[in-house]
This record gives sequence, structure tokens and C-alpha cells, in this order.
Amino acid sequence: MRAKKKTKNYPKVLLVAKQNKSGIRHIKKLERMLRKYTDEIHFDHSTALRLRKRGHSIRKFDGDFIITVGGDGTFLWTAHKANVPILPVRIEGQGFLCTIDFKHLDEHMKDLINKKYTIIERMRLSCMKIQKGRIKKYVGKIISNEYPLALNEIAFGRKRPSKVLYASFTLDDVKFESVGDGIMFSTPSGSTAYNSSAGGSIIDPKLNAISITPLYPFFSKIKPMIVSGDKKIIVEVSGGDCAVVIDGHGGEYVNPGTKFIIEKAKPAKVITFKEQNVFEKLRKNLMD
Repeated sequence: MRAKKKTKNYPKVLLVAKQNKSGIRHIKKLERMLRKYTDEIHFDHSTALRLRKRGHSIRKFDGDFIITVGGDGTFLWTAHKANVPILPVRIEGQGFLCTIDFKHLDEHMKDLINKKYTIIERMRLSCMKIQKGRIKKYVGKIISNEYPLALNEIAFGRKRPSKVLYASFTLDDVKFESVGDGIMFSTPSGSTAYNSSAGGSIIDPKLNAISITPLYPFFSKIKPMIVSGDKKIIVEVSGGDCAVVIDGHGGEYVNPGTKFIIEKAKPAKVITFKEQNVFEKLRKNLMD
């Protein structure tokens, strides 16, 4: 009788798939690939539902690593909550943040299982709403005022296309006013995404910096700026209805008078098998 494989010395893995036919098809193939090495294979709740399996919380997962299969969107959605290293695998789209394509994953599978890889840290930003008044402060202690951690950007944008947004941000007790579509705060990883499209500078991902980019300012002299990643930034929505958007996923609508604190958070850990030339990838994917 064949002895049951012991799993205590094998990696514990969480798989997260893009929620389309291609993502589910590839995640099934990846599961078969991993079964050769471990039985400790889990799935996030959304993927598990599609596979009719039991799901696992990304935030509470304390295994060895997470593998996302899809593109940048799947990776970003996972990086909001993950506390363990992530291997972002591309199956479609640009996948600028992904470190490997699915077709090359099989040849690196033994390296992954044996932990023969490099972990790079990507800055994340936290955004916390500042509560005012005794009741709100008391409720805030019970209900978290934090949004998901941002790997790319935190954007404060106008809710209504026909109305401008009045907002401000404060750095070292100096207040900057903005009138227009809004303000965006980006990490170096996110500087190549929405930030770049809005006219912000591309930042070397090895730098500890935050990009602040006004979104189409209306009669405003404020310009894009790059500040130290150790700054604590106070943001206030002073007029107009505002949508707070985290990496294009999480967020909410907020009213005038709402204040926030933005600061550097615990970084995301990303698995890669070889050192990537970010500027070559940038030229190839975004400029050619």
C-alpha cells in the first residue's frame, strides 16, 4: 500500500486566478503541476468558488508563497492583502508587473519548490481616514478606517464628470491646494501606470519615493512632484464629491471635509527568478 505523502516539509501554496475562462483553465493546469511536489495547495475564495473547492483568505494565508495567474490586475488585487511572497504569472495582457510568463513557469518549478529564487520588495502605501468627533472616533476603533494597501496608486478623483474637485495635501506643514479632476499619489511601481498617463514622472523602483500628480488641474499652478517615501501626507477633500480609488479596485465615495493620512506601508514581497532590467522592460512594453 502506497504511503501517504507527508506535507510538513513541502511548501504551502495559495493560488489566485484571473476570473475568466483562461484564468481558470491555467489555474487547473498549475494545480496539476504542483501536485508533483506538494499536497498543500489552497485557493482564494473567488477561485475556489469557480472550482467548487473550499476557499482560503488571502489576508490570513501564512504559507510559503502565493501564485497569481492572470496579469497585473490579478497581482494588484492580491497584493492589497497578501503578507507572504507573491509570484505574479502572466497569461495575457501587458503584465508589466509580472515576473514570469506561464509558458516559462514549468522550467522554473523545481527552483520555486526549492526556494531558489530572489525576493524583491515593492513599496506599498497605506491610506487611513481621519475620524472627527467622539462618536466617529469611537466607531473608528471598532471598524477599521484603513483602505487596502496600494501597490500602484491612491487616487482622489471627482465623482461627477461635470464638477471639479477641490482638494489639498499637506507636506511638512505646507499646504498645497488643487482644483481639477483630483490628485494621485503613486509608488515607484505604479509610476509607469495611471501616474505616467496623467503626466507624472516614471520612478526607478529601487528608489524610496512617492509621486504626487495633480489630475488635470483647473487654473492651478501646482505641478507634479516626487517626495521622500518617508513623508506622512495629509489629504483633505474640501469641495465636491470625491471617489477614493486604490489601484483601480478598492475605495469609496467621500464627502467634503474628509481627511486622510497617506504613508509608506509594509512592502509587498515579489518572487523573481532572474534580475529584471526594468528600463529595458519599460522601453519594450510601453514605448516600442
